[in-house]
Amino acid sequence: MSQTQEMNFEQTVDYILNIRHRSDIKGLARMRRFMALLGNPQDQLKYIHITGTNGKGSTTAMLNSVLTKAGYKAGMFVSPYVLEFRERIQIGGKMIPKEDLVRTVAKIKPVIDQMYAEGDGPVQFEVVTAIGFVYFCEQKCDIVCLEVGIGGERDSTNIIHEPLAAVFANIAFDHTNMLGNTLEAIATQKAGIIKGHCAVIAYPQMDPEALGAIMEKCAVCGATLIQGNRRGAQVLSRSVMGTRFSYDGLEIDLPLLGEHQVCNAINVVETAKALRTKGFAITDDHILEGIRDTRFPARAEVLGQNPLVILDGAHNDNGAAALEDVIALAVTRQDGTKRPLAVIMGMMRDKDYTKAVARIASHADYFIAVTPSLEYRALAKEELVLSAQPYCAHTELGDGFRSAYERAVSLVGEQGVVVICGSLYLATDMRSAILGG
Repeated sequence: MSQTQEMNFEQTVDYILNIRHRSDIKGLARMRRFMALLGNPQDQLKYIHITGTNGKGSTTAMLNSVLTKAGYKAGMFVSPYVLEFRERIQIGGKMIPKEDLVRTVAKIKPVIDQMYAEGDGPVQFEVVTAIGFVYFCEQKCDIVCLEVGIGGERDSTNIIHEPLAAVFANIAFDHTNMLGNTLEAIATQKAGIIKGHCAVIAYPQMDPEALGAIMEKCAVCGATLIQGNRRGAQVLSRSVMGTRFSYDGLEIDLPLLGEHQVCNAINVVETAKALRTKGFAITDDHILEGIRDTRFPARAEVLGQNPLVILDGAHNDNGAAALEDVIALAVTRQDGTKRPLAVIMGMMRDKDYTKAVARIASHADYFIAVTPSLEYRALAKEELVLSAQPYCAHTELGDGFRSAYERAVSLVGEQGVVVICGSLYLATDMRSAILGG
């Protein structure tokens, strides 16, 4: 495409998705130069910076919803996307308009071209992060809920100045080739988002090894550490449509399924309280309404009834453990008997998939393996089904996404349960196949 030819929306997204994914040159120097050439728009904004292994996307979505209910123009940056690329950059729960994405990319493309001509152009996540910074600054957001990509210390989002709050969702083993082989090492990398005297909010049930690394960074920075108390929360009712629980004098309706989401919601309450001390006018009603109205695709998302269809992006052992809680709730009838369960799973080969498969397949009456469409990272379904065979008596290969879904429905019947899991990339494939969008 020539320099003068303008791209339409589809060409713009294609351009972004075809930028190189990785670089041998690590660190933030390239990202700092990239943003400096764009005028450092990130320095004009206030942030809540969110990291963790599992639950950071849900936490980010709930925080953004609370701030929006409170009347603030709240930006949200998350990854990856499930429905379409524009999910990654939102304001007030609304995706960046197509024309704004096209215009923003056209604005930064000359800088990208310049950096590539000089020999070290940005990778894809750096470009997406830059799009977010430029757009949020242009739109004069009051605050941005900024989710890291991977880790924290060397993540391209971490060029921001001191955030108002650094929020830690649960920390578990993932991306060990980049972050380290112990929870302490992984948490140390993620604790890199703590700067200055920001408020630091830690997951209520954080592993002590990980919490220790966060506490150490807080001590170095003089930051205030806040950790909610899971024992202080009382679950009042649970169903496949959500959980109602009390915490800190609030009765919270949480639409996101799973015990782990209660802990994520506690993180959100504690973060909102911390923001109050920094001048944000967030009432209890804003918190209640924000959490209640949060919608986040592919996080134990109920896609249908009769049979009950649940879509989840769980892709590692910790995420699978959280999904087990949802499965137990979904398959257990009021009289204690079990509904038949079919699992459709597809994984990325760069994940430690064996533990996740062992957890989920052991609950399944039927296990259907599929290959996600992200071919360069996808685990072949033939390998995945072999991993599941020791745990489930009935395993088979799926023949395409829609047919795998129809097969699962036929196996369990209207009174059964279908769980689709293994990767957010698979969630994208399956959601489109089932709902057509």
